[in-house]
Formats: sequence, structure tokens, C-alpha cells
Amino acid sequence: MNAMIESALVLRINAQCHPLLRYLHKLSGVRYLAVFEVVGTYELSPINGPSKHATVRELANTEVWERLL
Repeated sequence: MNAMIESALVLRINAQCHPLLRYLHKLSGVRYLAVFEVVGTYELSPINGPSKHATVRELANTEVWERLL
């Protein structure tokens, strides 16, 4: 189903089905919690400050992002 027509409840339920991922932004040293948003896109939430959005392709760039365990 297209994300544009899915309800907010369906989007939240789908996000809960995906594991929470943690990423380190190597250039700034900021750690983010990645929450699945829609297919191929994550919302990155730091402890302090505004959220960012990144695609799976952007997060795969190992020069910028490091996935934390």
C-alpha cells in the first residue's frame, strides 16, 4: 500500500515491526536512533536537537555513517 494513503496508525504499527537501529554520524560525532518511516527512509533522532531523514542508501555510506550495535 502506498504510504500516502496509509493511516497514521498503520504507519506506526509498521514502524514497530522494524528493529530500532543506532547510527553514529562520523563527521559530527552525533549518535542517532533510526526509526523506520516509509520504504527505504528512516527518521534519525538525536538525544538533543532536530531530527533528520536519511535513505537506506545514505546510511550505507561508511565514510559518513557507522551502525552501532
